[in-house]
Amino acid sequence: MSETIGAAALARLLLYVGALIAIGRGTVTFLDPEWAADGRAVHDASAPRWVARVGSMLLVLAPALLLYLQLGALEMTTADLPALLGETAWGRGWTQLTMASVIASVALLLGTGRTSSLLLIMSALGVAVAMGGLGHAAADAQWPLGARLLDAMHVAAMGAWIGGLLSTVLITRVPAFEARDVAWRQFSRTATVMAPVTVLTGIGSSARLLLGTPFGAIAASEYGRLLLLKTVLVLAVLLIGARQRARIQREQHPASRAVRL
Repeated sequence: MSETIGAAALARLLLYVGALIAIGRGTVTFLDPEWAADGRAVHDASAPRWVARVGSMLLVLAPALLLYLQLGALEMTTADLPALLGETAWGRGWTQLTMASVIASVALLLGTGRTSSLLLIMSALGVAVAMGGLGHAAADAQWPLGARLLDAMHVAAMGAWIGGLLSTVLITRVPAFEARDVAWRQFSRTATVMAPVTVLTGIGSSARLLLGTPFGAIAASEYGRLLLLKTVLVLAVLLIGARQRARIQREQHPASRAVRL
């Protein structure tokens, strides 16, 4: 049982990383798809393209692994697939997730342009929305739509913030790229909006689950301890981000060590 839970957690992690890469790349390329170095689109340089391929692979692998694990958990075979996918809420949610993931996977491999970037953003947002159908939000009978909306906004904002940071780091390290200052200022503006959205939607999702629960009970639960740890980590990330934003406003680049953290 513990191995199955660990594998499911790994599958979700792969899905989140793939979505983060897709949303981050889509956001940065859409805002300025024509940045170039030595006459070539900087987004299509070796490192950004390699990471896009990794994200594309993860977006296909993660849903396949989730399906495999679900079949095993329910002691089903491939012959039971039509019933699982067509007659259960989990199956319908998985189908929506897989369709969005496959489109985002293909969009990650397309050449850089405003149209392909828009397709990537839309499909990646579809992945974010579909994720809610397989998580805590799917089990919320009181606020099903609101819960899924919070989850989707949380994933989308995190993708634009942290995924956008990854994409910006990759392009600003491309040799002969001369618009590094512009790229960092653009990311800083995006992060200034998306970081608070990430925090507020996270607070909303947690409040939805824990509202009315005594603090002692929260602190004693595994979920509560994980939430407290996440809170500390997020505060640390926000502090790092605020300091680097100040550097960017002084027309300096972020400190490499802070970016790695």
